[in-house]
Amino acid sequence: MTVWIILSGIIAPAVFWSGYFYYKDRFQPEPIRNLGLTYILGLIAAYACVKFFKLLPFIGIPDDPSALMESHGLQFFFYSLGVIGLVEEFFKFLPFLIVILRLRAFDEQIDGIIYASTVALGFASFENIYYLAYLEGFELFGRAFASPLTHTIFSSIWGYTVGKARIQRKSLFKASLIGILISACAHGIFDFFTLSSTLRVIASLLILAIWIWRIKVMESEGKKKK
Repeated sequence: MTVWIILSGIIAPAVFWSGYFYYKDRFQPEPIRNLGLTYILGLIAAYACVKFFKLLPFIGIPDDPSALMESHGLQFFFYSLGVIGLVEEFFKFLPFLIVILRLRAFDEQIDGIIYASTVALGFASFENIYYLAYLEGFELFGRAFASPLTHTIFSSIWGYTVGKARIQRKSLFKASLIGILISACAHGIFDFFTLSSTLRVIASLLILAIWIWRIKVMESEGKKKK
């Protein structure tokens, strides 16, 4: 019974944020089947990402940065940017590049944000299930709601740059490179700052700033549909 309660606490945030994104795209919403497929691809991407992290020790990079967190602040900072941020954003981007960009319904700039966010929701859901063995109580439920938000925020960056490039028929490679690097840096900086009670305020402000940018972009695109 406890397991079902915990799982429902993980699923509920995904349903909540899915409903929110669908509402923001209500003027010309994406097909539900596409969003469902995208969410599943996010789950698969997260699974592949976890497996990839387990291979890192073979090339001399730790798959668990906990030791760096405690005594090697600068090393953990670069680990957050170059490993956690870059790897996770890249794995979220892969199904977007391989499958989602080929969808016929992908016909607006805002679709890049919608589909990137849905991939991120699936990715975050898998992460939350993965952390069931390590977290409990309020900490677990807090992560269940916060993780989908932060993942969608970061993915929105490359979702926007690539979606815009696709619609405007510009270089997808350049847009992908710029978007992933920016989102990876934001992701890594956020992870690093959240370790410090003092710097968590800056991490929150970072999320707020990107969230405001995202809202403005989606509202601007929504007005074009009316």
